[in-house]
Parts: sequence; C-alpha cells; structure tokens
Amino acid sequence: MMNLWRGILTAGLLLAVVGCGEDAPDDSEVLVSLSDQIIVPAYEMAAGAAGNLKTALGELCAAPSDGSLQTVHQAWRDARGAWLRSAAMGFGPVLDRRSGGLIDWSPIDPERIERMLAEHPATTEDAVRNTLASTQRGFGAIEYIVFDPDAVSRLSDSASPRCDYLRALGGVIASETAAIVEEWTVSRDGGPAYQDFLTGRSSGSMLESAAVAEVVRTQVFLIRTLTDLQLAAALGLRGDGPDLAAIPGGAGGNGLADLRATVQGMRDVYVGDATNDGLGVSDLVTPLSAAADERMRGFFEDALAAVDAVDGPLRVAVVDRPAQVRAVYDRLMDLRRAINTEVVSLLGVAVGFSDTDGDSMR
Repeated sequence: MMNLWRGILTAGLLLAVVGCGEDAPDDSEVLVSLSDQIIVPAYEMAAGAAGNLKTALGELCAAPSDGSLQTVHQAWRDARGAWLRSAAMGFGPVLDRRSGGLIDWSPIDPERIERMLAEHPATTEDAVRNTLASTQRGFGAIEYIVFDPDAVSRLSDSASPRCDYLRALGGVIASETAAIVEEWTVSRDGGPAYQDFLTGRSSGSMLESAAVAEVVRTQVFLIRTLTDLQLAAALGLRGDGPDLAAIPGGAGGNGLADLRATVQGMRDVYVGDATNDGLGVSDLVTPLSAAADERMRGFFEDALAAVDAVDGPLRVAVVDRPAQVRAVYDRLMDLRRAINTEVVSLLGVAVGFSDTDGDSMR
C-alpha cells in the first residue's frame, strides 16, 4: 500500500511540474519569436507583393493587352492575399497609420470613382493618399478597374485617366506597406523600432503582458469580423436576410482566397513558425492546458478544410450552396468560442472593443 501511495504521489508531482510549464517559454521569448519569424516576415511579404503589383500595373498601362492584364490579375491576387494574411498582426504601426483606409477598404464606391475620374482625376500618389476617400482607394479600387470586362480597351484610350489612377493606387499600396515594415524594424527619431518596443528589447518597452494581450485581442476582433460582419450577414443569420455585399470584394471573385489567407494568418500567430522551431501563442497556452491547445489547433485545421470544401466563388456559394458556407461559419464559430472562453481566460486577457470594431475591414 505504501508503494502504491508513493507511486500516486510521484505521478502527481510529475503532472504538477508539467502543468506549471517549468521549461515553457516566457512571454518575452514568444513575442520575440512571433515578431522576428511571423509578423515582420508577413509584412515584408505584403510589401514585396505590393511592389510587384505596382510594377505589373505600370507594365499594363505601358502596353495594354490580355497578357499584361492577366499578369496584373495574378499580381493583385498575390498582393491582396499577402496583405490579408497579415490581418492577424493588425496592431501597432498599421493601426497608428490607419493603413487599412489606404490599402484595403471595403466596400468601394464605383459611382464615386467614376465621378472622380470624369471631373477631377486623381493621377498622383499624393492625390490618392490625401484627397480621396477610403472607398476610392486600395485593392478594391484596383479590382474595379482591372477586372472590368472592357479593361484593356479602356486602358488603351489615351484620353482616359484610368492608367494614371491605377499607377497612383499601386504606388500608394506599395509605399504604405513599405512604411509599415520600416516602422516595425527601424528606429526613428530616437524611438525604438516597434518590434523592439513590443518584445521588450528596448528601454520603455510595452509590458510583456500587455503585448501578449494586444496579440490575442487582435485575433478576437478579427474573428468577430469574419463571423458576424461577413459570413453571418451574408448568410442572413442575423435575422435581416442574406446580404452578399457583406463579403468584401468585387468582380475579382476572391472571397474564398481572402477568407483562407485571413484564417491562415491567425493560425500563423497561434502556432508560430513551426518549420523553424518558432514560438506562438500556442506555447503560452500549452503549459496551462494542453487540451485547450489541441482543441485550438484542431479548430484551425477544421476551419481551413471547410473553406477549401466550398465550391466556386464565395458569393455564388452563399446563394447556390449555402450549406457549404454555413459549415465554414460553424467551424469559425468553434474557433471563436475557443479563443474567447479558453485562450483569453487562460492568458488573463481583458477584451473590450477595438479601435476598428465594427469596421468592415481593418
């Protein structure tokens, strides 16, 4: 009997050690890994893709053709996907600069764009940045111009201001994403780079607990947007009938790719860079509840699989195959509940309202 109790006691002590996470990384280690291996590379990828889009737009306008237009279409999809994958990291410089209004606002206003082009065309980056509304800028405005069935002929018209407008739109997106990278990585005016401020690698840094809370709250607000403002509204689950306009985007039909990129970005933040032994929020959750971490990982995989199972453009599927889209919504709600009830409580994060809570895009 004594040996039995000794065995039980030993097992209990071992469980206690594992549960306390004796060898678990601390907040600072996780923040450094996320910043260096996930967040900054994501913004660098977005900036690189935006630069490629700017180049492709210039080449399209120099020689409009079906081939150069198809190149722009792909460059646009690549740049938008890279940007949306960074949405899960949408705090710090991107909020301070209010970059969303310059890069990817939804919905756009086609009538206002056409009126601007006819009356006082914005043909420079400065004009696009400083005189146009968010509904006339960003990926959505480019999508409106380049996915027009008559895009090549309209861009071939030497009297049309469309090409100058496109070049300016692409230039603003490229310069703004580059500026975000710079603020994350470069010290300026005697202040630290934001990644050093976030991770505690500079004097006067953000408290580590506050930095972790910032990361987690961003996931909370983002998944609210995906579930409530987009999918629930599109499916009519809020009681006011289906609203296809709740799905961002236009003629490019990129809704599913947008959704996948956004969820993948959230997974990047949670899991970290697994291929390079990187750390993520998972490494803070696991020592507190390995079961909660396993559920989170499963919910991410289920959500991505549900997105991949949808046939056709998202707006078409909402009407023709609503069960497939409802499955995506349900899996995202599983993920949302796990974040709200387990991750938030385990990490002691207080969740209120974000600066962008209620906006259709960041």
